[in-house]
Amino acid sequence: MIHRTSFVVTAIAASFISIASQANPGVVYNDATGDIDPSISTGGGTLDLVRMEVSHTATDLVFALTVNGNVTSTDWGKFMIGISNGSAGDTSVNGNGWARPINMGSPTGGMTNWLGSWVDGGGGAENRSWATGWSVVGATYNSNFGSFAIASGAQSTITYTVSMASLGLAAGNTFYFDAYSSGGGNNDSAVDALANPNYAISSWGGPYTSSSATGIYSYTIPAPGAIALLGVAGLALRGRARKA
Repeated sequence: MIHRTSFVVTAIAASFISIASQANPGVVYNDATGDIDPSISTGGGTLDLVRMEVSHTATDLVFALTVNGNVTSTDWGKFMIGISNGSAGDTSVNGNGWARPINMGSPTGGMTNWLGSWVDGGGGAENRSWATGWSVVGATYNSNFGSFAIASGAQSTITYTVSMASLGLAAGNTFYFDAYSSGGGNNDSAVDALANPNYAISSWGGPYTSSSATGIYSYTIPAPGAIALLGVAGLALRGRARKA
């Protein structure tokens, strides 16, 4: 009897470790394709956002953004994710980390984090955070961004892995977000916005706001207790199956 209890405790502990170190099943957020104004270049299709999967580990958030073209062969374009974590964010017209004409009016406020990336020259990314102004908290060029990867093909996927802490988030939190594609110019706006199935802008510099009116997404990071209970439930079910 003692040995059986010891086995169960050990198995549960091992399960918790496994759960903590692996990415949990993600949530896929889709966008309509072909939703870029005909007067604006699609960059060989690469500026046309298709979907983004959001998942998490015990410490990190993973954003996998898929676009409708081969970013390696085109070697051009900017891809960004705006996040509102619920604290006071930037609500100005250029309310993002790169001061482009893109902002956010989420149910909890303005943009608080900006994951800005580029695919040319091998690619790179920055994580910028808002306090009383925007500052870089992580970047691929100083090796403290987290992880940034590009998988090219007829449809390419750009994956960002960043710590929850760097985004001002923790397990149990809900945050609002949107993803954008844009050109290389500093004043270029959101050519395509993930949460909007319609044209985002009609000219390169047209301002864009992610909101309940235009479209905005949310993601909830499960609390640690909820993740742990899933592990316990799985072990209990397996135990019953063996007993039967």
